[in-house]
Amino acid sequence: MRNLRVLCATLLLAIGVSTANAKTLAIGYTNESYQEAAAMIFKIVFERSGYNVAEKIGTTSTMLHAVADGEVDVFISAWLPNRDAEDYESLKDKLVLMTPIYDDARSGFAVPKYIPKSIVENIEDLTKPEVLERINKTITQDTREKELNEQTKNAGKTYSLADQGFATEALDSDSWFATVEKRLESKEWFVIPITKPHIFNLTKNFRFLKDPKGGFHKKDTAWLVANKKTEKEVAEHIYNILLKMEMSTEWVAELQQMIKEKDYPPYVAARIWMAAHPYTVEYWISGE
Repeated sequence: MRNLRVLCATLLLAIGVSTANAKTLAIGYTNESYQEAAAMIFKIVFERSGYNVAEKIGTTSTMLHAVADGEVDVFISAWLPNRDAEDYESLKDKLVLMTPIYDDARSGFAVPKYIPKSIVENIEDLTKPEVLERINKTITQDTREKELNEQTKNAGKTYSLADQGFATEALDSDSWFATVEKRLESKEWFVIPITKPHIFNLTKNFRFLKDPKGGFHKKDTAWLVANKKTEKEVAEHIYNILLKMEMSTEWVAELQQMIKEKDYPPYVAARIWMAAHPYTVEYWISGE
């Protein structure tokens, strides 16, 4: 029976469902790669349940307002209780936190693991004389990661990094990856801002620096956010599926890795990932 249910879960992904006359649901997400990757999982679940899906992309603030106003049914995702607290608090009477998609969401500065931890353990250590003599002071940012880049700016001010000669540069995603990989290959000392989830969390090439002054927000949970009408807008069994759709930062990073390294479109990567995790999909869609 269990193998039969796993087969059914896989077939749910493989067999298309006609959505010609179906109800349309709107999902919102930001342009960050990890948000889009997770959003495609939810899109597939909706589509395989017979819904048309409209995608809305914007900043976290814009998307939370859109959910509160009923223009978007679900948003993937708000990081709480820290990063997105200001926007959420102003709208929380109109919002519902449905599902903790993944825990341990965070942003911060990271350095390659070949830099001794005894020398560089926290962000303050970047300004040690012996580190300043050796480290590349250009902090390269991925232009796509807007939420992260805002926090990077704040962290730079918190630790007065500009006063020590550090400066930021913004590159498109492909150029950013190429630059980082080149620096790794040459064993260069450098620091980058990254999130968790991120592809580099899988490669284990980097470690996060401690942040004693709180330049970046503390660890969060990434929540699936809905408005208070969402439960009435979707079928009960679909709503119950959404309540169970928890993932992990590692799983989201796996999706990012397929998109980046195998050049899969995000939607295709999500389908492949779900087919490779039939027991998870089974749990999501089962009535148990």
